Amino acid sequence: MKINLLTLLFVISSTFATAQDAWPFQDEGSDTQSIILLGDNNFQYRKNPENAFQYLMPTLEAADFRFLNLEGPFAGGTDDPKKSDIPHKNWRHSNPDQVAALTAANIDAVGVANNVTYPWQALTRSLAVLDSVGIKHVGGGENITEAHQPVIIERNGLKVGFMQYAATVFPTNHAATELQPGIAEIKVHTAYQPPKNLDKPGQPPYVITWLDEESKAMMVTDIEKLKAKADIVIVSYHWGVSGTTTPVSYQSEIGKAVIDAGADLVFGHGPHKYQKIEIHRGKPILHSLGQAVFDDIRSDRNTRHREGLLANVQIKDKQILSVSLVPTWRDDDNELRLYDPDTGKGRELFGYLQSVNEGGANLEIKGKEIIIKGLK
Repeated sequence: MKINLLTLLFVISSTFATAQDAWPFQDEGSDTQSIILLGDNNFQYRKNPENAFQYLMPTLEAADFRFLNLEGPFAGGTDDPKKSDIPHKNWRHSNPDQVAALTAANIDAVGVANNVTYPWQALTRSLAVLDSVGIKHVGGGENITEAHQPVIIERNGLKVGFMQYAATVFPTNHAATELQPGIAEIKVHTAYQPPKNLDKPGQPPYVITWLDEESKAMMVTDIEKLKAKADIVIVSYHWGVSGTTTPVSYQSEIGKAVIDAGADLVFGHGPHKYQKIEIHRGKPILHSLGQAVFDDIRSDRNTRHREGLLANVQIKDKQILSVSLVPTWRDDDNELRLYDPDTGKGRELFGYLQSVNEGGANLEIKGKEIIIKGLK
């Protein structure tokens, strides 16, 4: 069967995002505003970092607000593949010129509370880079007070507040204190309980986690204060266990606590894979949006975890009207693209999301996006 060029181009453009077109989200009306959220982002080695979001640029430009997690700080690092910028972890920090990826895409604010924003000197160098180009940031600062300061952005009468914390924190030189720069930390306790059947040696223990009460109180106070100033409050977390699709129990505990305190949406990152979507009191907890742009070639994360989700939050009358998801994938060229969840690679990714979403919110494909059902 012969397929002419026009037909082929139509098939390709309907399957994933091209560099020219904004993603065809459902029309919610002219009186709505939109917020785009992305998970883990790490910009490295790019000769033209301003092209990092080239296939998402029209979609990002069409949104009213754009937030993401900045996994890799712009602290400058070693070019020696045998060396690391974190002694106990195979990691290289990003060079300052890579910040052009954010400015070109008009990203409004980034979260900097991450396990690799370490040590605190790397954080402060990165914050200086972000400040120099006017990119707002949350989740880190010169002391604990600054690290817990949110960002509030107002456009067309709508105030959106954004805050980020990390539960994945090294014991020293990482979390902000009264006297030391660092990130906004959420402390979590872990215990290991023996399995019931002790007649079988080698069985793994049950892992039990719970949120530290002092951390919870501080976090709840943060969100209550933010909700008093903003119409929509979005809270972001670097949490969970890398490479896993099942949330750890404390993730749900944290998400529910901040929604009870006034948050309208919670989104997470850090596992680098999809995790389930939960609804609490009609508000969504997106446990993991996976990876977006991710250039960490030294540890092969750019090939091990290529999946991600773009979240599109529609606001009407200062309330969340809908939240939808579009699968993302980085092919062999490591370029980030959006995929139609109803066909081809997008359908495969939707099936993967469904497989890890057991007990989670109902998901439905509508047009070229995945609608989260049950919001109030």
